[in-house]
Amino acid sequence: MLHNELALFLAHSLALESEARERYLELSESLAAHHNGDAAAFFQRMAREAEQHMEEVAELAADQALPQLQPWDYTWPGPEAPESASYEALHYRMSLGEAMHLALGKERDAAAYYRQAANASLDAETRRVAAGFATEEERHAAALEAMIAELDEPGEHHRLDEDDPHLPA
Repeated sequence: MLHNELALFLAHSLALESEARERYLELSESLAAHHNGDAAAFFQRMAREAEQHMEEVAELAADQALPQLQPWDYTWPGPEAPESASYEALHYRMSLGEAMHLALGKERDAAAYYRQAANASLDAETRRVAAGFATEEERHAAALEAMIAELDEPGEHHRLDEDDPHLPA
């Protein structure tokens, strides 16, 4: 029974990292289309990190029979996986700092999810793995905080769009 708990946790972890990767790629592509290269490149970097995490989880899960979960089977704390950045938070002219703050929030959400999974588990191995994932996400959050501290603040009008909207005649 407890090995099932680890397999279920790893299935959730794979989905969490996969969805984070996919979302960061979508955000990157959207910002690149609007010529926001700095933020687009940052989200590409975050997608690569999520992919590395997926590979780490897949390696841990190699000897497990993971359950095949349907979307409604996931027990996320919200409507989406904790590390999936919200589309609503995106602005095509967002600064690099705003992009980093968005990712920082998602790293913290993922850390909290993993920490809660570790605290709630009855299985020692699941607790160990989940706590390790939480610590890793906390390290990523700390690294992002340090990067944000080094950034210059964007100009007061960095979101000002001087192009007239294209309206039907």
